[in-house]
Amino acid sequence: MQAIMRKLGLWISSGFPSQCLLCSCTLQSSMLCNSCQYDLPHVYGQNICQQCGLRSDSLSSFCGHCLSHPPAFSRSFIPFAYAYPLDNLIHKFKYRRHLTSGKLLSQLLADYLKHYAQEHDDWIAPDVIIPAPMHWLRRWQRGFNQAEVVGQHIARELAVPLETNIVERIHKTPAQKELTRSERQRNLRRAFKIADKYREKIVGKRIAIIDDVVTTTATVRELSKLLMTAGAADVQVWALARTMEK
Repeated sequence: MQAIMRKLGLWISSGFPSQCLLCSCTLQSSMLCNSCQYDLPHVYGQNICQQCGLRSDSLSSFCGHCLSHPPAFSRSFIPFAYAYPLDNLIHKFKYRRHLTSGKLLSQLLADYLKHYAQEHDDWIAPDVIIPAPMHWLRRWQRGFNQAEVVGQHIARELAVPLETNIVERIHKTPAQKELTRSERQRNLRRAFKIADKYREKIVGKRIAIIDDVVTTTATVRELSKLLMTAGAADVQVWALARTMEK
């Protein structure tokens, strides 16, 4: 019966045209046309800090801020700059609950990670994926945690366990986008907590924190510091996009 349903789903998707999520042109089965795929703000081939994902003018593998104030996470994997037209997709997914956009974004990140794993000998898959947590009230207001939705897709694609209960956001802090870098850092101090019963799932493990957009790295810095203090062997950051303003 399941095989029949899968074939039926393939027949429906191939028989009925869809629309590109960005320009609305008619497509047969994909969610993004070739032209809009080309327009996405990829960071391939650019000088990007391996640790925080920030665009850099130097040929160094690390930006000045990471060299002078190194975060607890070892590196980041972020395929896009947070810019047009990708920002439109993220906004629709995050604030309008457009889950089809979320599916596309998740697949783009999964494809990027799988391509890197195939092309680089230094790739070591993490033991667990942890989505950046939301305070329960904000999650209730939004209806879902976008990082968790992306994490579920990535976990299936890469066959890495997803853990959604290890880290809890215990303080409802003001929205990060409204604050300066220093205010963001103060805003997040002691905002997260790891329950004692989950600490054994962290000790000695390689962890990937997953989020939608990295801005000043304040959130992932605080989370990675918490996880490394709890005994994690390594922490990476996986995200859809990175703001490039210094």
